[in-house]
Amino acid sequence: MAADLIVLGLGYVGLPLAQEATRAGMSVLGFDINPDVVDNINAGRSHVDDLTDDDIAEMLVRGFRATTDESQIAGARVSVVCVPTPLSDDGGPDLGAVKAAMAAISRNLRPGALVILESTTYPGTTDEVVRPLLEKSGLLAGRDFNLAFSPERIDPGNKNFGAHNTPKVVGGHTPACTEAATAFY
Repeated sequence: MAADLIVLGLGYVGLPLAQEATRAGMSVLGFDINPDVVDNINAGRSHVDDLTDDDIAEMLVRGFRATTDESQIAGARVSVVCVPTPLSDDGGPDLGAVKAAMAAISRNLRPGALVILESTTYPGTTDEVVRPLLEKSGLLAGRDFNLAFSPERIDPGNKNFGAHNTPKVVGGHTPACTEAATAFY
């Protein structure tokens, strides 16, 4: 399936983002490494507090589906990474899941793609960690694909503000990347 968007990480940040993109009429695919999460979503069951089973059912009716098959990344125009970044033993973010997601994207990266890191991390991660991992594909950021960072905007449990009505800030690797990401959001 070719998709406008693939959301990597279907937790409390990624799943609401996928919902809003689906509601906006985009073809959306969700990717998660946990087969139980994927199976439950595809069966119409939510595992996050901010989305009900009815919300998931609506997404499925609109064409959303979840997968553990990383080769599906290749069919997406835009990849948004919303994987967990828990605290590591040294107090900083554990980038293991981010690195794994970027390695999966790198193996499936196509020219013209837009990759957006949305996982919470420290300044410089996009350029110092993410870009080199993606460029292992042989493609160069800013020339062959676009790369941006956009901080997550989910406040779990907040009934007044969510992904649909919270302003989005986007910063790119180059001005053209910022422009591409801003056009997406």
